[in-house]
Amino acid sequence: MKIKMLPNWCKKLGLLIFIVGFTISGYKDFMLGFTGELPNVTKFNYFENLLSNSAIHFLEIASILGMVIYLMSMEKIEDDYINKLRLESFQLTSFIGLAITIISYSISEEIKLTLDYFIILFLWFYLIIFALKKRIY
Repeated sequence: MKIKMLPNWCKKLGLLIFIVGFTISGYKDFMLGFTGELPNVTKFNYFENLLSNSAIHFLEIASILGMVIYLMSMEKIEDDYINKLRLESFQLTSFIGLAITIISYSISEEIKLTLDYFIILFLWFYLIIFALKKRIY
């Protein structure tokens, strides 16, 4: 089965959209985790003062879409082996994501994560596994 892919130049576009969206929407959370500050501290509200909450949410969605565009773009050399690597990476990522979800729910029912955490985790795992499998090739 041949999957329709985006052209190779879309990798650069997807990466740019991801970096811009992730940088602006995740800046405060990254800095709070990096410095160990409490979440209610208003020290890192640079982008929140400039943009509304709906704009920040839009940028979170844009970062996810940017990563999806990057992952759905063709490689410079596209052949049947690359398609096989994509399929194997998707299967392994699905199993890992399902295992993490089941294990985290087994450990504690009080874990309250939104869907975007699981989507980002799934996309990152797919990207890492595909890159590792491609390097072995």
